[in-house]
Amino acid sequence: MKNLLKNGEIIACGKLFEQVNYDVSNNVFGARFNGSGAIDYYAIADGSTFEAPISYMNIVYNGKVQNVLLDKKVSMLGRKQTIEIDLKTAQLKIEQFLSEKDNGIYTSYRLITDNKDDVLEIGVTGNFFYDINSIENKSLKGENKAFISDSDFHYIEENHAAYFRLDSHKNKIRTLMICGDIYENTVNFLIDFDGVCDSVEKEISEAYMPENLNEIEKAAYNSAYWCALENYKEKDDYKGFMAGCRYLSPMRTYYRDSYYTVLPMYNGNLSKVKNQIVTLIRGISQNGACPSAVKSDWSDWWGDHYDSPSFLAMMLYDYIRFSKDISFADMVAGDNTILETSVKAIKHLSMYCDDTGLLYKAGQYNQRDWADEVNRYGYVTYDEILFARALYSIAQIYKLKNNEEQFVYYMDWFKKVKDAINNILWSEELGYYVNFTNEDYTEDNLSIDTVFAAIFDIADEEHSRKMLFKMEQMLETQNNGVDINFGSMCVYPFYKKIDAAKNKSTQSFNYHNGANWPYLSAMYAYAKRKYGMEYKHLLTIPFEYNLKNGNYTMIEYFSPYCKDGSLLQGWSGAIAFVLDEKTSAGFWNEQV
Repeated sequence: MKNLLKNGEIIACGKLFEQVNYDVSNNVFGARFNGSGAIDYYAIADGSTFEAPISYMNIVYNGKVQNVLLDKKVSMLGRKQTIEIDLKTAQLKIEQFLSEKDNGIYTSYRLITDNKDDVLEIGVTGNFFYDINSIENKSLKGENKAFISDSDFHYIEENHAAYFRLDSHKNKIRTLMICGDIYENTVNFLIDFDGVCDSVEKEISEAYMPENLNEIEKAAYNSAYWCALENYKEKDDYKGFMAGCRYLSPMRTYYRDSYYTVLPMYNGNLSKVKNQIVTLIRGISQNGACPSAVKSDWSDWWGDHYDSPSFLAMMLYDYIRFSKDISFADMVAGDNTILETSVKAIKHLSMYCDDTGLLYKAGQYNQRDWADEVNRYGYVTYDEILFARALYSIAQIYKLKNNEEQFVYYMDWFKKVKDAINNILWSEELGYYVNFTNEDYTEDNLSIDTVFAAIFDIADEEHSRKMLFKMEQMLETQNNGVDINFGSMCVYPFYKKIDAAKNKSTQSFNYHNGANWPYLSAMYAYAKRKYGMEYKHLLTIPFEYNLKNGNYTMIEYFSPYCKDGSLLQGWSGAIAFVLDEKTSAGFWNEQV
């Protein structure tokens, strides 16, 4: 495919058979358009996932069967993909989109021609149950699939296909495909089809775009912004950002993933950030243990993590500082106020501290933080930095509440942890913080997740610059000798011990062992910008690299030497936050 970028929109040009995978999502489900009129999957939050519900589309133009070598142009932005198929003397335009809140995929098929005698027949094939034009005669309540049209369809059950006709009399057909709960008023969704289309266009046109971005940066910003926004889900009073379309059953929101996902939401979607915090608060157990994620039934998902409590406290402080709403800290959620629950989680986490003030991850195969395929134990620099920032965040909230005693207490605690990080984990010889150390072993490779020391001023300016220079030389593939430039690796050199990792991360360049994680590349870019270094390539390389490889929405992780991660991965939206300098510049720039 040939990819073009125009004012923030991605346009792919090629042949009809070529895949243009574009993940979309809204408050209740996620799906994938494939750029040829098909739907690769349909995943309902806390429900079923239907693989390839629409598999193929067949076209007959003026009595002649068309082949898959037709030229097409596919345009993508927000929750919408538009396909324009060149029929030489006419054009078939297919628009597929989601509303913000409804369960259903809206599709319109339009024949654009100057010849009143043109006739276009389309066959839509898939492993899908079609209830064609019997909506008035039959209640659909209780069914879990429906395909509804404002035109007559001819359905052949043996072919698993529906066929319809476009001509000068009926040159546009609108359809709605729904998986999951189907209700009697489903047909009414088609009545306001054009209104839904207008609302989708309005949502796209009114979305904020930072100034002074070039075409690549505009498209990367839009891709990242929509990636974050589309992962927002609601189910009764459970409201928050999911990790991605492949994380919907069971429906769950992660403490660490959501911290980055909400960053681009501070500009324009502050209420959703607030909802996220309330949901996370309700996932804390009675004793303060904080899991990796909280499910929609409020039970935990992989309990008691070392980084999750810190992200909760940090997000709470970020929100209060940005919104200037200190009263939010005193809002009751569950049995306690939001601040009380955040403090309880940090106090529970502090049970893992030793007399140095640092957290000690006991057990050689302890994987309870973001790098959950790596056996990092003892003092893990990443976890310590987040813990220090969490203590600082709580101290500052108490300061805003004019509670001098608690402010001093948590600031003193913060300073102790900060000093221990710099005394125990900084290596002057290496010029950066070691990954982790314990009484038996020190892993001295350079991990990108230590960059938070520069962002949160745990490292002073001298040490921050040294570390960033080392990251530039060791992690960026344009400098470290890797033969393909795919941006910043998450760690380098690779983990040395044979039992250092499991699953994908046992392989070099894969997952937590050297792949590019766009959200961490964004944080690294933020730190480089803070210290006046060139940084934007760290934000655009993941976007450009993946466009060339046919990934048209933000990806979880990638490298040339491993299978790609999931698309529409929420925390990769952090790229939009860093590109939006109006919001992000100085976001964490307190001298601490």
